[in-house]
Amino acid sequence: MAPEIDRSENSFHPPRWADALLRSILTPEDAEVTSGDLIEVYRDSIRPLRGRWQADLWYLRQAAGCMLRAKTPMNLRNWLLSGLTLAFLILVFSALMYPISPSEHPKVLVGIIAGFLYYAYVAVWRTRPSTPEDDLVLRLGGKWGLALGTLWIAAYSLWPPTPVTWLLVFAAFALPFICGAHGAIRTGKMRNGVRVGFWSGLISGLMVFLMRAALVYFSTFVLGLPGDEIPRTPLYTAAELQRVNIFDSLGNALVHLFLFGGALGAIAGMVSGLVFCYDEQASAQRRKRCLPHWF
Repeated sequence: MAPEIDRSENSFHPPRWADALLRSILTPEDAEVTSGDLIEVYRDSIRPLRGRWQADLWYLRQAAGCMLRAKTPMNLRNWLLSGLTLAFLILVFSALMYPISPSEHPKVLVGIIAGFLYYAYVAVWRTRPSTPEDDLVLRLGGKWGLALGTLWIAAYSLWPPTPVTWLLVFAAFALPFICGAHGAIRTGKMRNGVRVGFWSGLISGLMVFLMRAALVYFSTFVLGLPGDEIPRTPLYTAAELQRVNIFDSLGNALVHLFLFGGALGAIAGMVSGLVFCYDEQASAQRRKRCLPHWF
């Protein structure tokens, strides 16, 4: 009987998808040590004492903490994947709470899924720098993305619009061109301007999406505000007004995530890269005199 009990305990294993995700995000060295330690604790003490579901939740919490604390550049990937997962879950929750038929807007639904899949792909496979140039691009994209996202959030927080709001919006549209110029000038390559612009757009777009989603749910269900829409003909019921308000805000957030985010950032980076990298020698001279090397 004893060998049979030991074999049963050794067969305990946390969710395999979570373990695979943890290993794919961490470096091979860290993944082997971290995953092995978590599985050992899971089998020896957590699972026998707490049962399957509580033990699985414990493992998920521990794995999420390890992924978020991972060293740069892995940390960028972890934050992006966490943000994209949260954004997608918000959309799924909204669709379940206010059911919609996929046949109503099939192209929009396919576009949203394709957009999230592409963002997840680049977050997993394009955040692994193989050269110092790649590392520089990711660092610049992260810094500019945080600045751009903060600028957009500040603009949205001053709504209804004031002159200061429009000034912030203008600066937010102009900043991706500066991001692309910075990447192109620092490396002397137009494509790096595109890459810096794209990463800054993706990060800022994700920040704005999560902010707008949190704001609309907080205002609707905590503050009890019906939203900005004015009931017309036919009149909305309270539930219908909530649905319209939530989907209108999430629709605008999706536009910001995909169009004002990655698409605008990449286009602005390409334009800036073409302007500043038309001549490699002139670009090298600009790198020496235009931007501080510590930025």
